[in-house]
Amino acid sequence: MSTFQESNASQERPRKKLTIRNPKPTDAISVHNLIRASAFVDDNSPYLYLLVCSHFAQTSVVAERNGETVGVITGYIPPAQPDTLFVWQVAVDPMMRRRGLARAMLKSMLLGEACKDVDYIDTTVTADNGASRKLFTSFAAKLDCPLKESVLFDRREHFLNLHDSEHLLRLGPFSTTELRKEKDEKLDTSLQPDAPQIKVAAQNESHKIQETS
Repeated sequence: MSTFQESNASQERPRKKLTIRNPKPTDAISVHNLIRASAFVDDNSPYLYLLVCSHFAQTSVVAERNGETVGVITGYIPPAQPDTLFVWQVAVDPMMRRRGLARAMLKSMLLGEACKDVDYIDTTVTADNGASRKLFTSFAAKLDCPLKESVLFDRREHFLNLHDSEHLLRLGPFSTTELRKEKDEKLDTSLQPDAPQIKVAAQNESHKIQETS
């Protein structure tokens, strides 16, 4: 019940919008700042994120709430693998975690025009990155497709012991037919009783999400 009442009439709280869209060059610094604040995600130069938000914008997404970047997934389609979306980095603001936002962003990427011929998703994770492993395992289950794991870059051979081994997670082959049929996907807010209710509308362009707070 609202603390403020007037004439016993229920009052509707203002709606806030969360938008999932492709990034623009002007998003590069906010994306960089979010990456820097995220565990298990390697920080790179601002210039690199400027390139990502320019050259790879159609295969990347940002989530924006109240004018602030609260989520980002960067990715690209390798030239030698036109049927594969490589997901590079995933980061979500701590205040927006555990609500299904990362999975909603993945869905938005996959349903974009640039990924219309994609049958596989590749990503790399370290052995101790439980959050990413859980995300991609659940997304593979959603797509009803296999998930295979192998070492892509070895700690000793490729990183000279300067970085943990990167394990390749490969999802697919899959079909997005059922994913495209979904009208709305409610994000989980059960772990935060006072959290806003969020809906994701599956569209080819930017995804507008209404929150009631």
